[in-house]
Amino acid sequence: MKSKVKWRGKFVFNRESYTEYAYAYTKKQAWLVMCKRIAKKQGVIPSMVTAYFDGTKDNFEIKEEP
Repeated sequence: MKSKVKWRGKFVFNRESYTEYAYAYTKKQAWLVMCKRIAKKQGVIPSMVTAYFDGTKDNFEIKEEP
């Protein structure tokens, strides 16, 4: 069975910088977990955050942690 990987994400949302960590099987899954956390912190719905970080702008970065 494949194990989860630790991911680090750096996001800029509403002029605030967030660094989030998540254990996930894929980069896309980690992105979704992190977006949901940011939405909760900002008090907005998750779809607003996922639309903001849809990949069309250079406003986030997710990398696998060693």
